[in-house]
Amino acid sequence: LSVDRLLGLLSRVMGELDQAEGHFEDAIQFLRENQITVDLAWTCSDHAELLIERDAPGDREKATELQDEAITIAQELGMNPLLERVLAQREILKA
Repeated sequence: LSVDRLLGLLSRVMGELDQAEGHFEDAIQFLRENQITVDLAWTCSDHAELLIERDAPGDREKATELQDEAITIAQELGMNPLLERVLAQREILKA
């Protein structure tokens, strides 16, 4: 796991949503650069969930982009639990 992903999850639990976003962004950059696709998919999902919760201007659009990336990877690698999680997030966005 990316340390920044873990810090993002921890920051989110502590209510530090802006700090969590920074950690998720750092994690995603690292995981993309190093082509660590499984963790990238999960981190995209975590980041999207944070953005849905925060709901600041532009967050929903960014969450959709992250979900698209997570869905693509999940489908390619057969990550059905993640795919189900992201599709459930999508339902939240539609509400």
